Amino acid sequence: MTATTKNALFTRDYFLAFTVLLGAYIVFVALMTFMALYAADRFQVGDTAAGFAASSFVLGAGLVRLVIGKYLDFIGRKRTLIFSLIAFTVSSLLYPLVDHYSVLIILRILQGTAFGIISTAITSVVIDIIPISRRSEGLGYYALAATLGMAIGPFAAVQISAVTSDVWVFNFTALCAAISLLVVLPMRIQEHPPSAAEHAQRWRIRGSDLIDIKVLPVAIVAFLSAIGYALITTYLPPFLVGQGMAEAASLFFIVFALTMLGVRLFAGRIHDQRGENAVIPLALLAFALSLGLLAVTDSLWQVIVAAILGGIGQGGAVPSLQAVGISRTTHDRVPIATSTHYLALDAGIAVGPVALGFTIGVSGYFGLYLAGAAVLLASIGVYWLTHGRHTVVADTAQDRHHDS
Repeated sequence: MTATTKNALFTRDYFLAFTVLLGAYIVFVALMTFMALYAADRFQVGDTAAGFAASSFVLGAGLVRLVIGKYLDFIGRKRTLIFSLIAFTVSSLLYPLVDHYSVLIILRILQGTAFGIISTAITSVVIDIIPISRRSEGLGYYALAATLGMAIGPFAAVQISAVTSDVWVFNFTALCAAISLLVVLPMRIQEHPPSAAEHAQRWRIRGSDLIDIKVLPVAIVAFLSAIGYALITTYLPPFLVGQGMAEAASLFFIVFALTMLGVRLFAGRIHDQRGENAVIPLALLAFALSLGLLAVTDSLWQVIVAAILGGIGQGGAVPSLQAVGISRTTHDRVPIATSTHYLALDAGIAVGPVALGFTIGVSGYFGLYLAGAAVLLASIGVYWLTHGRHTVVADTAQDRHHDS
């Protein structure tokens, strides 16, 4: 094998892994966008319950992330992907058969659990596929699958539900999940059989195996930012449909995703050159302004501006927060730090619609998005108190050292 072959990034299996993640994220975000409106119409539940129908998916994903990292190689990576993708596909086909709200929640949690397993397993697989010398580059391109899913999923859900029956939204997500399943079958996946020592401690789980305390301060900021994102994906479609702006909902998610994609192409470089304080506070402020504008929006141009601001916020803050979290821990704790970051995001998406959904009944969507803007503004304060100001002190001390 030549050096060029060893360093090849865009291989067959890399593209297959990208496709698996893309399909999974389309299903995740499409149903997250569609489910609140569906639950309200089908089961006549209130806004908070409808929001939980959407976010309960992430509850399942977050819970399983706590343990799947430890047990993935005991089960086998390819076997895990195949069985979880089968469950993921079947879950979408079962939605039209559900006739009770509580059963819907159970199905959402189960499908979310499958998603958490799929996303963790396929990311573990792709890390083996990417050459070590190109790991950051490879993971960066691979993450674009999630960004594309965030654009395609909501757009497809809104358009399909507008022109045909709800059943076809579920058929569409089942098709995307089935494509991911078919793509996994020919993949050449490197397995990592557990060692004898790992077998001996397979039932031992400590808190430090699940959460990295050093990462928690910035993970809390990620949690708060995810609440803002959840309020958009869960409640924006019914909000704009109620205002007679269904097309604006589709356009919002396209502009949001494209802006997020564009920001991620240069925000990391700014972070590396000027530090995290040059990116994170401004990104969180842009996200807060996006939610504030949604609170008062009544025209298409306001929706577009809100989408741009939201894309800047989400696209700039989340990757930088993950990088900061990793920088706060040791090399051997990077997997746990990454897990802590994603758990915080999952928790924010799960909690946000339930915790703030009641404001719709009190003050309408104006109150909901104003509360969301307040959460994002609070996240700037949390970031500054727990990390940002210490970075300034460290940089100042370093400058004084160089001057002396």
